[in-house]
Amino acid sequence: MGRKWGTRDWRAGAIATLGLLALAACSSLPKIGGSPLPPETNPVEPVYRDLADIPAAPSITPMADNEMTIKDLAEDRAKTAQAAEDLRRQPFMQPDSDTKPGF
Repeated sequence: MGRKWGTRDWRAGAIATLGLLALAACSSLPKIGGSPLPPETNPVEPVYRDLADIPAAPSITPMADNEMTIKDLAEDRAKTAQAAEDLRRQPFMQPDSDTKPGF
């Protein structure tokens, strides 16, 4: 007596076939412009950094220097905001539509 194929058996076979096709498509190395990719030059062994080469931590800056820097940056920010506001207030002259840009 022959075996009857149900929908579950047919789907399992289709999924297995699609999986094999996907694996076969990924089995070759990719090519760029028809040329194969160059071999990897990464070393096989991991490279560890020598801990003796790590520099010492930087010194902590005094609070007065930090306060002076904060003040300078706040002044720069205020100057930039004032310059932006001045640019917004200037009139905009619409260019002549007949003239082509001269780049």
